[in-house]
Amino acid sequence: MKVRIGAIGPSDSLIQIREVANKDARIELVEYEYSHPSQLSTILSEHRYNVTQWIFSGQNPYYYSLHHGLISEEEASFPPLHGISLLGTCLRVVQDKETIVKRISLDTVDETTVRLVLNEFSLNNLSFELLPYERYKPYDELINFHSDLYEKGKTQVALTCLLTVYQELTKKGIPCYRLVPSQLAIKTVLNLLVSRANSQIYEKLKVAIIGFELRAKLSSNLSTYIYENRKKSLHLELELQKVAELLNGALSNQQDGRFHIYTTYGDFELLNSERSFEDIVKEVELQTSLGLRVGIGSGYTVHEAQKHVDLAFSQESSKRETSILFVNEEKNVIDYSKEHTSYYTVENLPVYWKKTLQENSYTPVIPAKIYHFLKLKHIQQFSSELITDLLKNTDRNTRRILNELEQMGLLEVVREESSGRPGRPKKIYEIVSELT
Repeated sequence: MKVRIGAIGPSDSLIQIREVANKDARIELVEYEYSHPSQLSTILSEHRYNVTQWIFSGQNPYYYSLHHGLISEEEASFPPLHGISLLGTCLRVVQDKETIVKRISLDTVDETTVRLVLNEFSLNNLSFELLPYERYKPYDELINFHSDLYEKGKTQVALTCLLTVYQELTKKGIPCYRLVPSQLAIKTVLNLLVSRANSQIYEKLKVAIIGFELRAKLSSNLSTYIYENRKKSLHLELELQKVAELLNGALSNQQDGRFHIYTTYGDFELLNSERSFEDIVKEVELQTSLGLRVGIGSGYTVHEAQKHVDLAFSQESSKRETSILFVNEEKNVIDYSKEHTSYYTVENLPVYWKKTLQENSYTPVIPAKIYHFLKLKHIQQFSSELITDLLKNTDRNTRRILNELEQMGLLEVVREESSGRPGRPKKIYEIVSELT
């Protein structure tokens, strides 16, 4: 399965990234062109979850997006400007001018990189006026930096990393060249993003075991209580089986006074995104009139996850009525009794989906569950059978829901397949994330 990587940058940078990505069979590149920072908010709010990872054309748009909460460090990166990019641009200046240009202004690149190039290639007769910066700087400051130096006669040529700055300086008649990352730098970042994406998929497939035990033991073993105790135990088992179905998991028989549900971390995360797991546990307590302690463990093996469940139960009981402690593979303890948030909510549907559902006065809970499940599982195409299992619904109701989403333009039928049984062929759907 290919990794979908979103590329954000001006048109010439996207061409460069595309040239490298097209040589990598692991990558499906989705391009988004931008020319001003204000466009980044629109692009990422609408398409953030349509790809697995993001590559930005450079430092400025990456840190702008990071600073404004449009993206996280775990979702994106950018190719750095190595010395070879600076050297190549300097050679281009010499070739175009047919003379040695000694006074140059340069933004973004730090002094250490410049010194390394000058020393390694014996270019110490060149004089650079530098404007390095951490994270990002407004375009106006960069334009003014180059303009002021040139107008005062302190520089002959400006080197910039940003297309907008290059265009504005060129309009002013200032000789200007643009630094771009090398193909090697782009390839290195794409390799990082593919590796990170595969790790995230693997992360969702980790084993998760959820243990349930009573906060108070059932009544004594006197014969008059045995029947009632057994009845309560069976009722609890029935309610926990419903929870196991919500998690696409399996409920094990009671051992040492504890029930266990075996599932994947991705399924647990998806369910917890739709409903507070504490609310689910409280519902079980309400149905059974029993108080529960819950210990959750994740790991890359069943044995590891089980050890973490035991570790969760060994922690001191929460002062809250319902205790839900989660221990991950790094043995970090998280209290799920407290409010737990996630990206997989109605609010984090794409703008197009939210707008369409609102215009059609359609309750968004089920569409959100379908959308986030498919994105979480990286499922590109699907049939009604998959969604029937997800919603624990009848196939007839599922087909009705999918047909309604198709009519609204949120799903698209890509083909029909024979079901092997008499009747209508099976429709295969794809998600439509934006109006085309």
